[in-house]
Parts: sequence; structure tokens; C-alpha cells
Amino acid sequence: MLASVIASARHRLRELVIIMLVVMAAGAWLWFTLSRLEPVTSLSVSSDGRYVISAHKDGALVLWNIEDQKREVLSNEANIYSAYFIERGNAFLWLDQNDAVYVQGVDGEVIEEFEHFPTYGHVMDSTFSDYLASDIDWNIFHGHGGAMKPVMQDGVSPSFKGSGKILKLTLSEQGRKFVSAGVGDRESPSVDEVPAVAPERRFSNYTGVTLWDLDTFEPISMLPGNSFKVDATISPDGQWVVSGDENTLGFFWDTNAPQERRRMADYLSGVFLEDVPEGLATDEYWDKSKLIDVPRKDKPDEHGVYRPLATPTTIATAFIKGSEEFLRIGYSQYSSDGTSQTYAGLFEAGNPWPQAYLDLGTDPFPSVNDYSRNLSIDSAPDANLLVTGHAFDGGITVYRYDPEERTLAKEWVGQ
Repeated sequence: MLASVIASARHRLRELVIIMLVVMAAGAWLWFTLSRLEPVTSLSVSSDGRYVISAHKDGALVLWNIEDQKREVLSNEANIYSAYFIERGNAFLWLDQNDAVYVQGVDGEVIEEFEHFPTYGHVMDSTFSDYLASDIDWNIFHGHGGAMKPVMQDGVSPSFKGSGKILKLTLSEQGRKFVSAGVGDRESPSVDEVPAVAPERRFSNYTGVTLWDLDTFEPISMLPGNSFKVDATISPDGQWVVSGDENTLGFFWDTNAPQERRRMADYLSGVFLEDVPEGLATDEYWDKSKLIDVPRKDKPDEHGVYRPLATPTTIATAFIKGSEEFLRIGYSQYSSDGTSQTYAGLFEAGNPWPQAYLDLGTDPFPSVNDYSRNLSIDSAPDANLLVTGHAFDGGITVYRYDPEERTLAKEWVGQ
């Protein structure tokens, strides 16, 4: 009789343990499901490198505290292209799905709020007086409400709908300039020939790399040369504009002489010489004098070639050391055979030659696999910080650049 009671008690205990394990597993699954973020579509780093604000495919708006290695979901109804940290402070911009723009501090205080249109990228200066936003057709407007005026409104093509990428806006308060970049144009007319505001025009002249005046909001110069999808950035001091595109072309301009375009070196071929006599051999059109070794795969392909791992096909450009050094980050498709790797080419401002190749790693794989996510990569140049989203989940990776050693180290993977 006693044995039967003990056996029954053991059976019930086993059932209770199983039920508890099932409940715990269900709770863990529910917690994971509710806390899991979709991939980042836009992010921005505070100037001091302490915070990141990110917007995700599912509408989540997340504030990341890099020092404490924590995150806080601020909203689940954010415009996915609206995460932007304002320079020189701890305030950031975001737009909700009812088209209200918020200027908000990291402490949660809403500093300013106003109605607007659905933005596809926006920026604001540190005085909160100059607000620039792009719409789905890559038109740019300054201000909001009754004070809103068009800055660039000269066509509906190219656009976000056709190109699948954002018209990227970057500004330099110190230099009082800003840059826009969407789809490159090998050659463009002069800003004196075509106005930036011409709503009757169908095809835009201004969707390549363009330099603008932050005081007058007039175009200073078109910066042609790139082709297809192009990313460009202006240095914090406003002296340099650097660009790279999906066709492997890279250029840079001194904003004091924007008519003088200079090429960045191709990682394998060197600097293309544009003003050479006709009839030369192919190799004679290229200067390879200061090329450095490109990282390559460990094993040869079927032709016995050790394929390069760094590519000048560019998804993002970002200054990493003040206005002196910047990164050109390549587009990279993930390969399930483990051969994918992503490197950033390190360049000095004003110098066409790559100085180093910095490995971004593949665990997790950074958000360099889709041009529609070109806002998911940002830097804090004064803090020597680079932050990327992840290709397949909603986390971020924080990298710290060592200017002395010229190395890039993974500092935190936020999930």
C-alpha cells in the first residue's frame, strides 16, 4: 500500500515538473517573441558616442545606452527612416506613424513637437532652427508647417520608389554646408543652368551628390562622377565630401574648390588616370604606386585565384576620426558557406589611397546587405565610434577605432 502511494506521488511530481517546464518554456518563448526586434532601418549615434537611437522594420524606436550596454524601447509606432541624433547634444529626432515629429532628449523630455509629412530621412541643426526632410520622391524641404519651403523639388524620378534607397542627407554645422546623395550621375549640368526648385520637371538633375549652403539653402555645386546608388558624407568641419557607389567608383572633393573632382583608388587597380594620351596599354591608365595588399580568401576558387574580400562597392561612407579619416564600407552579400566577410576601407581625407582594411566581422553579420538600409550605419567621429545594424536581426554592433594602431575592435553587440 505504501509503495503504491509513493509511486503515485512520484508520478504526480513528474507531471508537476513537466507542467512547470512547459510553462517556463512558454514564458521564455513569449518573452523572446515580445522583446525581439526586427532589423534596423535607420540609426544615429550621439556626438559623444554614448547613445544610439534606432528605428526598426516593425516600427520600434530604441534608445541604446552604450556605456551601460542597455536598451529601451521608446515606441512601437515610429517612422522607420526617422532615427537621427542632433549634433552636439543628447537630443534626437524621430517621427511617429501619424506624421508627428519629436525632438526628444535621452532623458525622455520632448523638447519640441510638430506635424509634418512622412519623411524618408531628415536632419536638424543643434539650435533646432534648421530642419531638413526628404519625401518619397526625394524632394527636400526646409522648416515645417506654414514656414516650410522647398529646397530641392525638381522631379519625381529618380526617387525612393524607383531606387530602393534613401536620399541621404548629412550636414556640417561648422562648415555651414550639407550634402545630399541618392543615385549618381556621371555628368551633371551646372547649378547655374538648372534651378533646384522646378516642380514641373519630371526627371531630377539633383539626385546625385550635391553640395548645399546651410544658410541660404541654395545649391553650391553638383558633384558628378558616381553611377547607380551612391552614398556620400561631408566631413564635420565641412571641408571634404567623400562618396562611393555600387559601381565601385569613389570620389572626393574639397568644398573650397568643388569643381575639382578627385578619384579614390580602386582596391585592386589603383587610381584611374583621366588625362592620359590615347593609345596606351590598359595598365598605363592606372596608377598602382601606393596600393596596399587587399585581404583575400584562404582558399583559391576553381581558377586558382584567391578572391579579394574587401570591395569598393560602397553601401556607406562615414568619418571615423574627426575630419581627418573616414571609412568606405562595402556592400556584401551573406554566403552560407562561411566565405562572406565585410571590410571597411580606411582613407585619409584628401588622399586617394586606402590606408588599411578593417574587418567588421560576420558574427553577427553587419547591415551591409541592402541599399534600402543605408541609414543603418553611422559614426561618431570625435569618439572614434562606428555602429551598424545587423543583417538578420534587430541588434546593433558597436566598434571602436584606434587611431594610433589603425585597428577596429568590436566593443559591444546589443540585442
